[in-house]
Amino acid sequence: MTDEIIKFDVPTVVLASNSPRRSRMLDDAGIKHVKIVGPIDDTKVNMQYAHENVSKKQQRDYVKEMALLKIKPFIGKVENGAVIAADTTVFCKGRILEKPLTKERCKEQHEFFSGKTTINYTGYAVYYNGKTLCRVMATKVRVARLPKAVIQEICNEPEILDCAGYRNQGNIGPYLRLKESQRGNLTGLHIPFVLKMLKSVGWQGTGHLTAD
Repeated sequence: MTDEIIKFDVPTVVLASNSPRRSRMLDDAGIKHVKIVGPIDDTKVNMQYAHENVSKKQQRDYVKEMALLKIKPFIGKVENGAVIAADTTVFCKGRILEKPLTKERCKEQHEFFSGKTTINYTGYAVYYNGKTLCRVMATKVRVARLPKAVIQEICNEPEILDCAGYRNQGNIGPYLRLKESQRGNLTGLHIPFVLKMLKSVGWQGTGHLTAD
């Protein structure tokens, strides 16, 4: 991303994330988009915040602040485009569980929340035509006791080290206790929720959201 104004000939959705999962979700929903990653290295920035002994309010404020931080570089820099940014973490027993980055930490995190209730918080931020909106979605999930063999399999799954907390796909899926309709937020990009936010800031590009 440069300091120049980003102009689009047709209304365009911009995903301000390098996440392949969020991009796949937009693709699966038939939403044409481009990926433009801002200069914010969220892996470095988020570790500057407290991750232990935090309250639920602090957790909500955290994902909201991170989402706004990701979208900030695009404010006033995009014409004819709607920008989407998001940040997801898992909260459990006063602890924020970020991307594990290593298999050792991945194993420790899954052992920690095994058999406990977690809350998945995702901060969503959208920007369009000078207007910015940020919302937080929370989903409570009961994680059943995870056998050691399952945890080992989970730690070997693709993309797992880049997932905050846990993925709702793969080996952990059968151990997550929640309504099927609530799983959208666990993926890090709840499409209907985001589309409502875009409409709230005046985005009228719905005709360009569905792929041919």
